[in-house]
Amino acid sequence: MFGGEKHNRSDNSVAGESRVAVHVELRLAQNQALQQRIADGIAPQIAQILPDRFSQAPAVDAVFALFPEIATLERLAADVRAQRAQRSDGLPVLVVGLSPDRLTEFGGWLADAAREDNVHGLRLIVDRDPDAIIARLPGYLEPVVEPNIIAMPISTEVETAEHKYFFCLSPQLRGLLAYLAELAANNISRIYLLGGPGAGKTSLAYYYYLCRERGNFVTVNLSSEATDDKAAMKSLLCGHVSGAFAGAGSRTGAFSHARDGVCFLDESHGVSGSVMEVLMEALDSNQYLPYGASAKRPLDCALVFASNRNWDTLIASVNMDEHARLGAQILHLPDLAVRQEDLVAVLAATLNNMRRRSTTWIAPAGLSHAAWQAVRSCDWRGNTRALIRVIETAFVTAATDRAPLIERDAIDDALALWEPDSHASHALYTVAGR
Repeated sequence: MFGGEKHNRSDNSVAGESRVAVHVELRLAQNQALQQRIADGIAPQIAQILPDRFSQAPAVDAVFALFPEIATLERLAADVRAQRAQRSDGLPVLVVGLSPDRLTEFGGWLADAAREDNVHGLRLIVDRDPDAIIARLPGYLEPVVEPNIIAMPISTEVETAEHKYFFCLSPQLRGLLAYLAELAANNISRIYLLGGPGAGKTSLAYYYYLCRERGNFVTVNLSSEATDDKAAMKSLLCGHVSGAFAGAGSRTGAFSHARDGVCFLDESHGVSGSVMEVLMEALDSNQYLPYGASAKRPLDCALVFASNRNWDTLIASVNMDEHARLGAQILHLPDLAVRQEDLVAVLAATLNNMRRRSTTWIAPAGLSHAAWQAVRSCDWRGNTRALIRVIETAFVTAATDRAPLIERDAIDDALALWEPDSHASHALYTVAGR
């Protein structure tokens, strides 16, 4: 969609030969038929089976770990990171086959690895059936050149050492990151992000800011902070000089505070009236006038607009002459339902967060097969926020019932609370399919 990069194999690769290191959990390690199915599944790439107690993964183009123990996963991830640091082709990738009934443990590894910057080239496949994982494996061996994680401060505008992590494992999202990096490198300074609520628009805006490598990141929510008072809007966005308001000193507006960084204007579907007037003054000339000032200042920051409305809805609700002046590149952020690997990462991280908070509860180890099927087939109209609420609620149900796994009933009840539209459509589909 965005024009893929060309990847070159490393110099020490044999022409036409690509190898995949394979590690299978101990209880399946003696299953020669399974190992043969893996070799057949990735052909013509060559499978190199790793012993259970390997010291270091060999130089390969991919590593596949089927139901790995956490200690094994740590070693493999470290080896993959070290090999990737010596190459520039997005290889090797680390493909992990996970069982849904062990996702809590995996979430613990993922949280630790994110903090230690040890998540690179990661791909995830979830199923309780090894053969189902093997069948999907060939499509997961392509290079991964984009980051797997965006590390964001808990507050992007307050100095803090704490971070939250936005997972970018799915190809749909990694393509968007590559495109944002190109826009930043080529000085495109107006972007419009469209995506559902909770899809990750703030995180992508922050990634674009990281790619610009200058200035500050400033957020303005136009839905909650906008006002019909033009003077107040100029003060918010452009600032005001001392004495402009009775009894008030000067104020640094969002544009000035961002400097040559990024001003993120969230909920931009509400841009109209005084908000639009203030923006038009700045966008038409790339200059802005603080309220009460006598001289304009250059608009050096990039503007990233965001909305959870679709494009047709936006253009039908505004003056097109004004809307065209935004002059922004339009980017559509896909919903979580089509970004299955990101969904898995969020789910596992949420299970681990709940486990770490628990004091008297024994955390469920993961999801039953039926519960996982309900999660993966949900539309997730609320995206990440809805998924987190559903998993938290289902976790509490399972923990208080002393259940070893989160079962389908707990997921269904939580979906009815936090994702009611998707839950209703899924229920109809289930009844119709009987």
